[in-house]
Amino acid sequence: MFPKIIMVIIMCFCSNTSELKQEFPVRAWIDIEGEVQNLSVKAMFQNNGDNSLSLSYVLNVTKKSQSGSSNSLQKGAFIAPLNKIISLSESRMNLRKDDELIAKLLIYHDNLIVAKDSVVFHGDNS
Repeated sequence: MFPKIIMVIIMCFCSNTSELKQEFPVRAWIDIEGEVQNLSVKAMFQNNGDNSLSLSYVLNVTKKSQSGSSNSLQKGAFIAPLNKIISLSESRMNLRKDDELIAKLLIYHDNLIVAKDSVVFHGDNS
């Protein structure tokens, strides 16, 4: 009984996700630029649909190091014009060789996730 319930939940989630992608032809991504000592993390968005959209976003940037971790959480609402790339938010972080940076971007329409991206960056990537 339990495996059947899980399978039904997975199938419902997959069908809902594919419907959202067709209903919202949007793209969201995270840009990381700069040197390891001074990284710029940008939340970017593009609306490829036929209508302007009223959306909201959450950008969560976490830096983990041997001495602890720090977190930056940025939220906002925006109107996405047609076929334009817009910068939603920017955060700057300093990394050392052993640090790790985790950035997660979620785009919402009426409390439903319509786009997302995440990046894990290690300070020793340089």
